[in-house]
Amino acid sequence: MSNVKKLLRYIPYWIGWNIHHKKNKPKIIDFYCDNVTDFICFKKVLTHFPEMRVIAKNPAVQAELKHYNIDALLYPSYPDVVIMCRHSAWRYPLPQITKIGMRHGPYHFKDFIKAEYYNEFDHFFFTSPTEASQAEALGIKQGVGPGFPKLDDAFDGTITSSQLEDMKQKIGINSHLPTVIFSATWSENNYSAILKWYQKVSLLTKEYNVLVTVHEWTPQAIKAELSKNEDIYYLEDKEVLPYLMLADVMIGDTSSIIAEFTALDKPVITFRILAEKRLSNEIVQMLDEVTFRVDSFEEMQATLKQIFTNKQDIHKVKRAYYNEIMFGKLDGKASLRIRDEIKRIVTKQ
Repeated sequence: MSNVKKLLRYIPYWIGWNIHHKKNKPKIIDFYCDNVTDFICFKKVLTHFPEMRVIAKNPAVQAELKHYNIDALLYPSYPDVVIMCRHSAWRYPLPQITKIGMRHGPYHFKDFIKAEYYNEFDHFFFTSPTEASQAEALGIKQGVGPGFPKLDDAFDGTITSSQLEDMKQKIGINSHLPTVIFSATWSENNYSAILKWYQKVSLLTKEYNVLVTVHEWTPQAIKAELSKNEDIYYLEDKEVLPYLMLADVMIGDTSSIIAEFTALDKPVITFRILAEKRLSNEIVQMLDEVTFRVDSFEEMQATLKQIFTNKQDIHKVKRAYYNEIMFGKLDGKASLRIRDEIKRIVTKQ
């Protein structure tokens, strides 16, 4: 960002700060929410801070947050500490505001962006100690790796087996059939494999329960066709973790949701796509080592049948290896570690 743009952002914010910010008061901590995905990643941490305000980027985000019983304020806000899941520290340009960044998805499926974007934050929470060490080697000095709090509910007993059984009944899962979940990343520029399967998923529904979740930027025409398909269950809900827990196998491409399913220690099938070069070399290697790789829908069908017929989990050891790299401890306590880090930061401010 040029110095002129920085100054144009700084001056009106500085004026607003001097009007709204009052000294000698309890410290204000805000969570800046760019979209609901950010909230889903952070909501477990938010339960430990009832005084924390949620700041919506715009009225559309504010309205969507109401579906999660969150009465968000609109940006701009003038806190002492701001936490966010995006590289939007520039929205809080004053040096007296402590800025904390964190991931809005698991690990770094693409290579790290420039260190200077991370270094705009005073602190950054990575999804594992390994990721924090990798970041430090690139010049990102303020990172720690407490884990990925979005997954905590799967490991701390928050989502119970009884709740999952109720969900099965609600969404019409046949308990006599295995359940598969399809996922797809953003579908432009050959990033996604969705064109290989979205018009064919009904071919699987005699043998499997089929769940589908896609990237929010998927073309509306594709989403509309999937949502009208009565043979499958199309997820409108952005809180996908319970559905991942219901599924026996995931079928995906390069979406980072694969990491979340890997954390649950279950088999994954991935379509090879041309745009894998956009991924870090490490993630391509991970996909090769912990997923069944296929090129076509027909090959996927055969692989899926083989998984349920042979019942041999050939990727279990490698999944454990990569889970440690991506998440550190999968103990349901990432939100507690982040809570403690935030309290330490606020106390020292």
